[in-house]
Amino acid sequence: MPQPGEEPSTSLVLVHPGPKWDHTQPLAKQHNADGHMAWVARHVASGTAIAAGPIWRHDEHLDGDLVGVIILDVTATEAKRLTSTDPAVTGGQLAVDVHPFHRVTVAPQ
Repeated sequence: MPQPGEEPSTSLVLVHPGPKWDHTQPLAKQHNADGHMAWVARHVASGTAIAAGPIWRHDEHLDGDLVGVIILDVTATEAKRLTSTDPAVTGGQLAVDVHPFHRVTVAPQ
């Protein structure tokens, strides 16, 4: 648990359609989709991303304004920097809201 005034070491990233999201196409067909998937896979494989995924099938059209969620094992400050390297974010297909996430863990009995 962080000390008062200390930033939590985990972040919740809410992924939304960006200004260049093509509403006629599902996530898998968006421009920069392959780069985004590779970015996510790289961070899951390295352990930086604890969990990540869309909130609906990636091959269906978006229904709503939330594309997916990513939980990163870094501070919100670092998560903002890190997500700015996602090709779909820099390309405008996706936009992110980064929040400090106060993760609760329970030690095995």
